[in-house]
Amino acid sequence: MRTEIDLLVRASDPFANDVNLKTDVEERDWGLFLDSAFRHRVAALAGRALATAQTFEPESRHEYVQDALLAAYTLNSRRNRVLIKETARLAERFRAAGVAVAVRKGAFLAPVVYRDLGLRPMNDIDFFVERAAAKDAAAVLADEGYVPGAVDRAGDITRLTRRQEIFWSVHTNNLPTFLRAHDDPLQPTLAVDVCFNLFLPASGCDVPGEWLMADLTTHEVQGTTISAFRPEYFLLDVSAHLYKESTTLRYIEKGKHQRLLQYVDIVALVRCHPGLCWDLLLEIAKDAGAAKNVYYALAGAEALFPGAIPAEVLHALAREGGVDDKFLWQYGGIDLPQPLRWSAQTVSERLFSHERPQARSQSPV
Repeated sequence: MRTEIDLLVRASDPFANDVNLKTDVEERDWGLFLDSAFRHRVAALAGRALATAQTFEPESRHEYVQDALLAAYTLNSRRNRVLIKETARLAERFRAAGVAVAVRKGAFLAPVVYRDLGLRPMNDIDFFVERAAAKDAAAVLADEGYVPGAVDRAGDITRLTRRQEIFWSVHTNNLPTFLRAHDDPLQPTLAVDVCFNLFLPASGCDVPGEWLMADLTTHEVQGTTISAFRPEYFLLDVSAHLYKESTTLRYIEKGKHQRLLQYVDIVALVRCHPGLCWDLLLEIAKDAGAAKNVYYALAGAEALFPGAIPAEVLHALAREGGVDDKFLWQYGGIDLPQPLRWSAQTVSERLFSHERPQARSQSPV
């Protein structure tokens, strides 16, 4: 691993305050460092860590690196305040309409796990509902001015075509993205994703929504109460999502298989919940037929941040999932008769490689 990438990974650990980040400033390729930090969505985390470690001399010719990274913190803070406020508002609207929802991903992680809206970037708002409530959730969003669609190059919202609507209904585990214009120039569009299954239809995995929604935790955010999965189920969710985006062709083509932040989220969630019940995670992963999905995510997190995941948990997941030593380098298994293989030899190499996929999907979205 190049020294710049090694430094970025160590600087992205949200709870490793004592990590040694001293480096030879003059010998580093800071262009590579900045490019990787922003592409992998960990610029704010790295900026805080390097600033705390006093990596750069004041008024030195490399101080711009720290300024650029800390600018990401400021941008995250402003955008996230908008998104978290809207999350809280929509949670109240769903509650009033009798639609039970759980907040997923950044809208929970940023305020509750990272405990700092500037550290963890958000692009949209994610909710989970039971499948039977999906239409009701869509109706609430429509009443609030949201429409299913996409944002074009000009920043305008365009409705989905009939072909795209069919694709969403057949091949995905969530409703189409709902969008609404907003008056903040740094967050001109609000996007809401409503998921009703943690796994893609063709994945062979499933966990009943009522299981996930039966034991929610509650948190005070922006003056209202939000509900989220219990930590073990939330870890299952982020692991399943990471595996989907890392191994499915249509996500790989968008570069979503290369997000260090997804592994950082796992480490942050685990360290924020020292009482995590690993036996419960193993049980629900087994029942969902998703042991290999969870193994993929947790093994990657352990490779990048040694000591984060108990070895016995990884062994149990690998055994239950029937994975071999080629598993972490495979992709496209859900799209193709036989999975393809990355040329990388380590998780870090795969994550930061410029290698392109060998096959293209026919996704219309």
